[in-house]
Amino acid sequence: MKKFQFRLEKVLDLRKMTEERAQKRMADAHSARALQEAQCDAAETALIQEENRLRSERAGKFKAGDALLGHRFGQHLRVQVHVQTEKLARAEELVGDRRRELAEASRQKKMLETLREKRLEDYVVEGIRLEQAVMDDEAGQRLARIREING
Repeated sequence: MKKFQFRLEKVLDLRKMTEERAQKRMADAHSARALQEAQCDAAETALIQEENRLRSERAGKFKAGDALLGHRFGQHLRVQVHVQTEKLARAEELVGDRRRELAEASRQKKMLETLREKRLEDYVVEGIRLEQAVMDDEAGQRLARIREING
């Protein structure tokens, strides 16, 4: 009997590589999201610190020029927080896209692995069936010889 050969082995290998590439893209998306989270947190922290600084200055001597600069800087920080929040949302969407991509790649690979296992199982069963047929044939030949001898 010929050695087992899965005709779609190259396709399975391709699906495995596709899944590995999807895993890497997923990891990259997670890293990008973590970076965006850190930048968003930093922008929010800077805004909170500036607001606290302005509150403490208002308790002391009040200068109109300083108040105007503080207000403008606060606006700038609010814009930065908004921009970082939007970037974080896009990073979250990318993670979701990569998760779906990975799930599909894994499903495709699993489908071929299951098919390969089924073909291998069929191959083993066929081998057992052929072996049994040979054994039955040999037993029949022995029985014929015994009958011939006893005759």
